[in-house]
Order: sequence, then structure tokens, then C-alpha cells
Amino acid sequence: MQVLQLMISTMTHKRFLFVDSSAWISSVITTDTNHQKAAAIFSSFDIKTRLYISFLIISETITKIRKLLGQSKAYDLYNQFSDLEKGKSLIILPVDRNVIEKAMLLMQKYPTPNSFSLTDATNIILMQQYKIPTLFSFDKDFKKLKIPSFHTLP
Repeated sequence: MQVLQLMISTMTHKRFLFVDSSAWISSVITTDTNHQKAAAIFSSFDIKTRLYISFLIISETITKIRKLLGQSKAYDLYNQFSDLEKGKSLIILPVDRNVIEKAMLLMQKYPTPNSFSLTDATNIILMQQYKIPTLFSFDKDFKKLKIPSFHTLP
């Protein structure tokens, strides 16, 4: 766990992170293999940490939580997103046609892994547009891409 804490302190020094659906899902589902890591990383954030997501991340996360844990847990998580946004700890970024078109071009540039989704590509485009240096995700596809403009956590 000390190695994880060192990774967290190194990667979050800029305090701006884009949070992928895999991180949110792992934090909610206690039986998930990454639950402990997700909980440790989320608990390491302070009031200066700004988390960014998109409406596509909300959709993916809520859909998965609803499927696995039911409507009540999904609704609770949505309310948590809303509360974090009201408290200025979470910024929800819009995804418009321009972002989608750039994401489609990115997917063409990186045809493998073929599990790299449109939502994954929009994450990268939004990070580039808003200059967000770090992606918090358990999705291994991001590391396979080797895009130099961002870092992944963990």
C-alpha cells in the first residue's frame, strides 16, 4: 500500500484529474478487484483536487451500477455526482459533435486495442482540450495507447 500512496502523491500533484467510469465503478462495488485501490485513491484527494468527468462517463457508470446493484444505488451515485458538482469538486464536461469527431479520428489513429471505446477516446480529447494531465482509470487500454500528453493513475 505504500507504493500506491507514493504513486498517488506523485500523480496528483497538479490536482486535476479526469476520472474514468472504471474508477467510479470500482469505488462503488465492494467486491470489485480494484475497490481497495479506488477507495485509497479517492480518499487521498483534498479540497484542492478537481475531478473532471463527462456526461458519457456518467452514463456508463450509472448504467453499470444500475445493472449490478440496482436503481437505488445508481440514483445515490447520481446524487453524489450532483453534490460534488455543486461543491465545485467535480466538473462535468460537455461532449459535443466536435469532441465526437475528434474522438473518431483518434480511434482511427489507434485501431488497437479494439476495446478502446468512443467514450475512452472522448476522455482523451477532453483531457487535451482542458489540459487535464492525469487520468484515473483501471482500464488498461489507456496505457497500451502510449499517448505522451497524459499520465494514468494508478
